[in-house]
Amino acid sequence: MARRLCRLPRLLLPLAAAPKHQPRLPAIPALNPSPAARLRPSSSPTPTPSLPAFPRLFSSSSAGDSSMVVVGSADSYEDIHAKVQAEKLPAVFYYTAVWCGPCRAMAPVIEKMSRQYPKIPVYKVDIDMEGLGTRLSNLKIFSIPTFHFYHKGEKSSEVVGADVKKLEAAMESLHK
Repeated sequence: MARRLCRLPRLLLPLAAAPKHQPRLPAIPALNPSPAARLRPSSSPTPTPSLPAFPRLFSSSSAGDSSMVVVGSADSYEDIHAKVQAEKLPAVFYYTAVWCGPCRAMAPVIEKMSRQYPKIPVYKVDIDMEGLGTRLSNLKIFSIPTFHFYHKGEKSSEVVGADVKKLEAAMESLHK
């Protein structure tokens, strides 16, 4: 079975830290309005259509036995990463994005593993988080999903792509 992953262009990684604010363009009036538009009262302004927001797939589990932790900011990521290294804790960092299809396919798998191994925290990191781009390029994360496994504060292994068997093997070796 082929490994599924999303590649990140190296040039775009620093842009992940850039603000995502885009100016709204003014509405352009229709030159030839539809018949339905003529039936509307002219006193009410036409609402500008907005794009639907993508649902965030980074919610933590409602079950109490899951060890999944959703990292909410670049500062908290730095704090967690430093704590794992300083206290020599076992941990898994799961780098993902909402728009990544293989990441969405791996979400139930990693959620199940976080319940199966509750003593190993899984930190779910959204790569599109503001202020994280430089850190990701320093860690050489160029494809997602990427899983970093830490044992005794050191990175012991890495799984890149949606490879369930490699992920299970790495998690089992970390558990031992």
